[in-house]
This record gives sequence, structure tokens and C-alpha cells, in this order.
Amino acid sequence: MALAVYLIYLGVKPVSSCFDAKKNQNEEGVDCGGICQRACSFNVEPLNILWTRPFEVRPGSYDVAAFVSNPNTLLGVSSLVYRFKIYDADNILVAIKEGQTFVNPGENFVVFESNVAVGQRRPQRAIIEFESAVWNRVEKSVPFLKADKKEFANAPFPRLSAEIQNKSIFDVGDIYAASVLFDENGNALGVSQIKIDGLKAEGAKTISFTWPVPFEKEPA
Repeated sequence: MALAVYLIYLGVKPVSSCFDAKKNQNEEGVDCGGICQRACSFNVEPLNILWTRPFEVRPGSYDVAAFVSNPNTLLGVSSLVYRFKIYDADNILVAIKEGQTFVNPGENFVVFESNVAVGQRRPQRAIIEFESAVWNRVEKSVPFLKADKKEFANAPFPRLSAEIQNKSIFDVGDIYAASVLFDENGNALGVSQIKIDGLKAEGAKTISFTWPVPFEKEPA
């Protein structure tokens, strides 16, 4: 079954250090780099957007998702504002949807917005834009989360169930779980996301992702 479940947990906390507006101690820039938690902009690699797509939920309503990779293995963002722009076949902008997420070091993650109203237009493509953000060095360990025991049924309504396991020795707060279903060519057919209100150390919880109508193509 060609499907994936991506789990993200906020491992980047806002910090307050190096704020005297001077380049001193061993800072690489003004209040950044060196002993500072804040990274200098010239040390930050841009996020890689692997794909962005709209998905029809019902006439006039679409989900939109982007799959993004953070190449910065030691740097993350606690608050990142994004903007989806959705276009039709005539390249007319039919909808804009803004939101906020976070980025952990070295992670692949899904950015997702559901039920975006597009009126009578039929979306063909989407892009995602990110606003500038404060990047910080992250030293805290990110918990080991795993999705196991995945089962999918397309009828009568699509449902993907999975057991989310916290393999860490400490409790984890809010977890965002995103599922992506693929066809035989590796193209995304559908995306869904839910929030889990924490998991105890070495705990597990079964969750379900659902879609309103069966897929014309079943996931490969």
C-alpha cells in the first residue's frame, strides 16, 4: 500500500538570548551565531518544497497540501507563517489560504489546509510561500514517534487507521499527524491531517484519517 504518515512535534521553543544589538563575544553576526541560539540568516538553507497540490473534496471545496523538507539539520523555527495560492487552468488566482506552522531540524513535513472554498472555479495547481522567520539552533532531542499497523479501506468512505507510538522515554505534547495516499506513479491522491493531544512515554494511540468520497483510483 502506497501511503505515508508523517508525524511532527514542536521541538523548537522560542528563546531569548543575545539581544544587545552588538556583535560581540563569539557571535558570527549581530545577535546571531556563535553562543547565540538564533542563527544568522547567511547560515540558513532555504526550505525545499517537494510538491504542492490541491485536492478536490467536493464541488467548490478543496484541500491543499505541500510536502516540504528542511535541509538544516541543526536549525528550526518555532513559528513560520505560510501562504497557499491556488490557481485554475487559466492561471487565475481562485483562493489564498494563510496559516502558521513550525519546523524541526532536518525533518520532512506536510503543510495542510482543509476545505478551502474556491467558488465555481476548478483549481489546477497551487503554490506555497513562506514569510521570513527566526531560525534557532536546536539542542533538545526530538522524540521518536512511529506510525505502525496501517490499514486502508476505500469503501464505503475512505479511511486510513494507524497506531501512533511514542518510543521515547518522555511524554510528548501535541502531535500533528498527516497522511498522504499515493497512486502507482507516486502521485499524491489525497492528504489528511489530525491533531493528537499528547502521548505518554512508550505509549500508543490508534487514530483514523477519513475522506468524504471514495477515490477513483485506489492507492497503489
